[in-house]
Amino acid sequence: MNKKQYFFSFVLATMSFIAARSLQKVGVENYYVKKATNFQKEDGYFDLQHPNSVQTLPMGILPFSDVALLDSTHLIGLNQELGSLYMYNMDDHSVSPFLPWDLGAKICNVSNLDSTLVLLDDAKHIHFLAAPYDSASLTTLSLENEQFDATSVCLHKETNRLFLISSNQERVEGYSSSSVYAYNLNQHKLNPQPLFTISGEDVEAFAIQNNLIVPSSDLSIKDDTFENINFTPAAIAVHPKTNEIYVLSNVDHTLVVFDQFGKVVNFTTLDKTTFSNPSAMTFRPNGDLLITNGNLMNPTVIQVKWNKLFQSKSGHGLIFGR
Repeated sequence: MNKKQYFFSFVLATMSFIAARSLQKVGVENYYVKKATNFQKEDGYFDLQHPNSVQTLPMGILPFSDVALLDSTHLIGLNQELGSLYMYNMDDHSVSPFLPWDLGAKICNVSNLDSTLVLLDDAKHIHFLAAPYDSASLTTLSLENEQFDATSVCLHKETNRLFLISSNQERVEGYSSSSVYAYNLNQHKLNPQPLFTISGEDVEAFAIQNNLIVPSSDLSIKDDTFENINFTPAAIAVHPKTNEIYVLSNVDHTLVVFDQFGKVVNFTTLDKTTFSNPSAMTFRPNGDLLITNGNLMNPTVIQVKWNKLFQSKSGHGLIFGR
């Protein structure tokens, strides 16, 4: 084979490789789009003004900074400062230590995947802890090469992905901005491109367009300008009945709902008496919402019922809405 033939063969092989990778990427993206758009959405609403229960954690138990529902009765709670996990029995309100051995790094986030706990630590590892939840049931993968830290994580069951919110907040023209990434559990791989970006400006614009209350302005000392909203994601969860992505900001006591592609579809402010320091959230399989209150003086677990609508209605906000 002469040099020209060799070079031509090399170019063809390179182009074939690039084309194959491009087709693979398109295939993965199309799979996500198909699964995300074909979900059968259930109509319903939350009445956040009237939670169906507010449970106070036992004396001596610090607030949970993240939570995952283990089963219908038990909630796994994380105290991020200590890096400790607890099992909270929502029937008898008892709390017991859950993880009796050290992972070697502080746990930052917890989620649940079909009774397997997914734990992220501050050394950028993802731990999969299966029943019976001992050291022999642990599998660990690394995210050490990724250029961000996750502030919250949740499972998107329909596409078998983890959604992670980057804690590397940016400010664009005075508004906060952060990104949601997807970790493919089938391939054990993080998509390097964000699934979508959360923009405080988009959240504020949606609220204004829909005549919803926007949190009071705070004076920004840095640039001496006023900001109407300081939406800083603290928790993320996917609603099992609507497939929509709920993101909680404890800084300004707001809850925002996104569709699967990052478009804002709902917004509300949370009552500061009931939700004095909303820090984490998760959903029951029936759609009920659980929010933890990170108030040191009054740590609570708040349950809000998902009210199914048998006939679709329009014009509701998040409190009475879709």
